[in-house]
Amino acid sequence: MKNKIIPLVLVTFMMAIVAISGCIQSDVSGINGISSTISNHIKNGDSYYNTAVTNANKYSLDTASSNADSALSEFNSAKTSAQNALSYAQNSKDSVFTQYMQNLMVQIDARINATSELQQAVTYFKQKDSTNGNSHVTLANSYMDRSIQYQTANKNLVSQNPSKFK
Repeated sequence: MKNKIIPLVLVTFMMAIVAISGCIQSDVSGINGISSTISNHIKNGDSYYNTAVTNANKYSLDTASSNADSALSEFNSAKTSAQNALSYAQNSKDSVFTQYMQNLMVQIDARINATSELQQAVTYFKQKDSTNGNSHVTLANSYMDRSIQYQTANKNLVSQNPSKFK
């Protein structure tokens, strides 16, 4: 009877390993499935943000406000998807994916903050208050710089772990 138990234990153990690796693989697949959605929302948000900045600089403030609203919507959508991807990364117990997704969350939050500051600046410019408007522009630029720092950190993670990012 002992001889039959050992193979059964080995088979059960092997099935557990396959199940765990399947969960890890499905978590990575979940990240891969969401990543293009996140990327598209960030690209669209960046495009709206840059257009809003251009319009604010031209004092086309209503158009700038509308574009900033659209940017904020895109960045918020990216954040929602990134939160799901972060959950997948944490479930996979892969520290590289988890760090990447945490960096991405900070990057997106910084873009959201930059956009909110730009909206605030446009509001002040509409009121002909360029002092406060310019103050919020400075804050928007600061948040966008922070976002780029985390984007660079993720590029470094990718270059240091090419087998994880295909």
